[in-house]
Amino acid sequence: MNVIYLGPESGIAAVKDTLGEGFHLLTPATTPADVIPLLPQAHAILDASMKVPLRKSELDSAANLKLIVTATTGADHIDSATLKDRGIPLLTLKGQKHVLNELTPAAELSWMLLMACARHLRAANRHVEAGQWDRELFPGMLLKGRTLGLIGCGRIGQWMARYATAFGMRVIGHDPHLPVAEWPSTIEHSDLDTVLQNAHAVSIHVHLSDETRGLLRQREFSLMRPGTILINTSRGAICDEDALLQSLESGHLGGYGTDVLEGEPAIRNSRVWSYAQTHDNCLITPHIGGFSPDAVDIVLKFSAERIRGHFDSQA
Repeated sequence: MNVIYLGPESGIAAVKDTLGEGFHLLTPATTPADVIPLLPQAHAILDASMKVPLRKSELDSAANLKLIVTATTGADHIDSATLKDRGIPLLTLKGQKHVLNELTPAAELSWMLLMACARHLRAANRHVEAGQWDRELFPGMLLKGRTLGLIGCGRIGQWMARYATAFGMRVIGHDPHLPVAEWPSTIEHSDLDTVLQNAHAVSIHVHLSDETRGLLRQREFSLMRPGTILINTSRGAICDEDALLQSLESGHLGGYGTDVLEGEPAIRNSRVWSYAQTHDNCLITPHIGGFSPDAVDIVLKFSAERIRGHFDSQA
């Protein structure tokens, strides 16, 4: 069986060892130009990069494809409708709590972005690199006693609540999909408007879907306190780009820390990226939230086990 692996080079050994005999691993560079010519050979794809869109035209060339497994919770870069029409399973990490619950890199990055925005880290760092030293230009937000608002109170949201509690913050959250019986004691249950109106910092932790695409629009941004910090490590399209940029440009939004952009990795097409070139209140990292070698090896081994198990069950 030919398996195309799309991910960091450091994970190749873990995937090969886990797949074992009977599987031939193809390891192209994670660019469309390198991957697309190999698709006709593929019986399975293990994607840990999200760098190569797999739309209908690409998938149609993969005549032998039987399975796609991602080492990610989201897979909006893959045309799931085309796979469904062909009866090809798409297995992501969504819902795999036994694997995900103790993986904290994405939550840790979210907290880092919040702290960096609260202390104007990007602007302060550039200031010093330019040979200047005027601390009064960078008044920071005191987190103790402030309120963190969470949109999505699942695994990552609950880790954020733990960090915020350690910093002496109040935590409120909105999550219509989390049953009341499972609601964490560290988060006050609120509706979305209440979260937006009361939080000094808002952090987004939801999957991209028809329900969440454009979840934060002009109305939602207008509800936020002046100077609110917004953190997004979920997906860029959850925020309406026009409303986000208008709120940043006006100064109503105090800072935006994000690990995701709509249309990534083609970031030069992003107006948020363009804005960040000349404005220090927008801090962007290249979707590195879940990328920690220790954590990546765990999810790669699990994903490879799913591939092996799928084909073993078909034998």
